[in-house]
Amino acid sequence: MDVKILRPGDDLSEALWIRDEVFTKEQGFANPDQDKFDAAACHVLLCENGRPVATGRVFREEKGGPYILGRIAVLKAWRGRSLGRLLVEELEKIAAAQGAETLELGAQLYAVPFYQKCGFLPTGKRYMDEFCEHEMMLKTL
Repeated sequence: MDVKILRPGDDLSEALWIRDEVFTKEQGFANPDQDKFDAAACHVLLCENGRPVATGRVFREEKGGPYILGRIAVLKAWRGRSLGRLLVEELEKIAAAQGAETLELGAQLYAVPFYQKCGFLPTGKRYMDEFCEHEMMLKTL
């Protein structure tokens, strides 16, 4: 598995394609999923034989605030191969290299147990993103 780190200014088309496949086409979220944080975030792209199969991003919304992991997506055919865990580990490395002490993410409720296995703790704070309930989760590095 090849791990590509995409920095601000890099071409995000492959990462955005995966997000469209997972979040828009599969899960039914509104298109486009791209937002103002994409341009400032570091993205991880996992590729197998040159083919993009998973992506995620990390950014810091405000100075002094937590680093935020998000848009973690693995193509359906590639699930069950620990790629989600690999994405989280790579995103954590990027945040740690930038001095992160705290990580935050909003998990779809079905994914809370996965993120708990990655060391994140539920906060009890829930919110709706379109039609889908999410739980805020934190991890201290």
